[in-house]
Amino acid sequence: MPNASHQPISLASLSTPQRERLAHIDFTLMFKGEAGRGDLMERFAIAPTQATKDFALYHELAPANIVYDKSKRLHVRARSFTPLFDYDTTRTLATLCQGHGDGFLGTLPTSVCCEMADQLNQPDLVLVAAVSEAMHKSCALSIRYVSLSSGETEREIVPHTLVDNGLRWHVRAFDRHSGEFRDFVLTRLLTVSVLEQSAAQEHESLLHDRQWNRFVELELVPHPGIRHPQAIERDYGMQQGKLTVELRAALAGYLLRRWNVDCSSDHSLQGAEYQLALANAPALYGVKNLQLAPGYDQAEPV
Repeated sequence: MPNASHQPISLASLSTPQRERLAHIDFTLMFKGEAGRGDLMERFAIAPTQATKDFALYHELAPANIVYDKSKRLHVRARSFTPLFDYDTTRTLATLCQGHGDGFLGTLPTSVCCEMADQLNQPDLVLVAAVSEAMHKSCALSIRYVSLSSGETEREIVPHTLVDNGLRWHVRAFDRHSGEFRDFVLTRLLTVSVLEQSAAQEHESLLHDRQWNRFVELELVPHPGIRHPQAIERDYGMQQGKLTVELRAALAGYLLRRWNVDCSSDHSLQGAEYQLALANAPALYGVKNLQLAPGYDQAEPV
């Protein structure tokens, strides 16, 4: 979009639809490493000429952010990229999981007041962007990572899914060092580098992650220590005193820990936090992250 008057353009001077489209370009460049007209046209139902103008306008506003790759016929993120928009970590992670660009700027007002408890751990969005890009391009990542058990290590991983376990975000990935699919906490990533030339192999793909593709059915009941179990039945919408939850085996331990589900054989854990108990412990057989399950005494070490 040529600026005939040669006056500098500011984001504030643009219409809301223009800012939404530019935000989508900026977001896609940051978290996918590339952006194309087709995606913009489909997302906003605009004509090719309008998409071309939007990319030209983005280039005028942030020329150091974007380069056109003729071989790919795509706009790619420049090495000097600096986000044109400010990104809230919580909203950005939700956007990555729920759909790129959908209401990202949060411009719609709300008439309902809502507050959430503070999120104490905030991943670095620059590192998250590299993880997201590797997922989009189906390639590996070189990372420096610090864990509770091994301290700081360097390894290559092939990520397939971002996961919010209710307390923190992690990425589910194939770890080439151990030869297993594992969870890597995003806040423990020290450095991340996308290895575009190292494509994901078939055995490293989501389809071969057995814990991810296996589903378990958990039966949750009010903890026997609860004096008025009907209150818990109401809290969780239980039917006939039971709540049945189906989820991926890779996420089972996280759910049981988040909701303080007593998984001991005799449901003997004490404390006000234990309002739920697991009624069908055999369903957990073979689940690998049971060290997280409160009271479960047959957990397999990970």
